[in-house]
Amino acid sequence: MRIGWIGAGIMGKPMVRHLHHHGHEVHVYARHPEKVQDLKEEGIFIQKDIPALVSHVDVIGTMVGFPQDVREVYAQLFKVLRPGMTCIDFTTSDPKLAIELSKAGAEKQIQILDAPVTGGDVGAQNGTLTILVGGQKEAFESMMPIFSAFGQEIHHCGKAGSGQKVKIANQIMIANTLQGICEAFSYCKGQGLDPALVIECLQHGAAGSRQLSLLGEKMLQNDYAPGFYIKHFVKDLKIALSQDQIQLNGVENVIREYLDLIDQGYGEKGTQALIQAFQSNH
Repeated sequence: MRIGWIGAGIMGKPMVRHLHHHGHEVHVYARHPEKVQDLKEEGIFIQKDIPALVSHVDVIGTMVGFPQDVREVYAQLFKVLRPGMTCIDFTTSDPKLAIELSKAGAEKQIQILDAPVTGGDVGAQNGTLTILVGGQKEAFESMMPIFSAFGQEIHHCGKAGSGQKVKIANQIMIANTLQGICEAFSYCKGQGLDPALVIECLQHGAAGSRQLSLLGEKMLQNDYAPGFYIKHFVKDLKIALSQDQIQLNGVENVIREYLDLIDQGYGEKGTQALIQAFQSNH
């Protein structure tokens, strides 16, 4: 397939590489071309702007940071997309925006799927992401060669916006899990126990989780290198709080702690830096 890509960052770049390694013809547009020079050296095409990108491809994948970035990118794309094309937004974004874009695309005979992913940078690098897709089932099935290039678990979640809604549910669970890990570590420390016992003794039991296994040790080592940025996680949690659902008490607590960390300069650290809020305030 001829695939265009916008957003070759910490997640997008390895996803692009997987597409290339699976034999797809991949074209990338980046606002800062110097950041994708390595992709060019690997045989991936770099285009100077969005119109040039669209002219070379049949499918567009986007993986940008925030809903406003999604809106801005698609405002430009809608000027040059051709009827019959398909766009897949892999950004974790607002379900309402996903529905809006799907409707706008349909008016132009363009299929737009929302397909947020989970699995972090490790999943992107290993090609083991979980992909949560909203939109027409036929379009979902036709894009399977793209999804299977970097996805291990690939799910059609329903109509437009459904992929985003399931991803937000994922982020709610992660937020509360991270909070629980930090509280458990703090409890052990207060009881005179080594918090590392939480990982050693509990990671394979009922309280085990991928967050504990992947990030617990990093918390204890004060290793805050980002697999997923705090600033992006806060964006996701704000979307959760904006959905007019039941009160999300756990999310409200966690987001306050993360906003405090952002004020302290932790916005581009990994989500495991939540432990810093407990070391400071608990």
